[in-house]
Amino acid sequence: MIVVNGQSSTPIYQQIIEQVLAQIASGIMVHDDPLPGIRTMAKDLGINPNTVVKAYTELERDGFVYSLTGKGYYVSTTPKDHSELTASKLSEIRKTIEYVKHFGVTEKTMIELVSSIYKEKRQ
Repeated sequence: MIVVNGQSSTPIYQQIIEQVLAQIASGIMVHDDPLPGIRTMAKDLGINPNTVVKAYTELERDGFVYSLTGKGYYVSTTPKDHSELTASKLSEIRKTIEYVKHFGVTEKTMIELVSSIYKEKRQ
């Protein structure tokens, strides 16, 4: 299930992309699984269908999904692709950590943050 936050500084199409990628990486969505229809997702989320199209188009451009004319979008990745996705996301996290380190965020603070996020997931 995709959920968007209209108050977030992250654009809605990017929130959709990130959540689809997370579902692929975690194995919730696998090769050839259909993504929700554009109009259905737009209606469910209360957003413009063009926003969903933009998200799906970027996912297709990056090779994570494919489209069949008149049928929709489907997951195109295979299990081996999950490691590439994970490596890409870890690289992004590393850059963010390096960035906040320059502003004085300590290792202890980062470890506490990561621990709290993992604890939330378990509950």
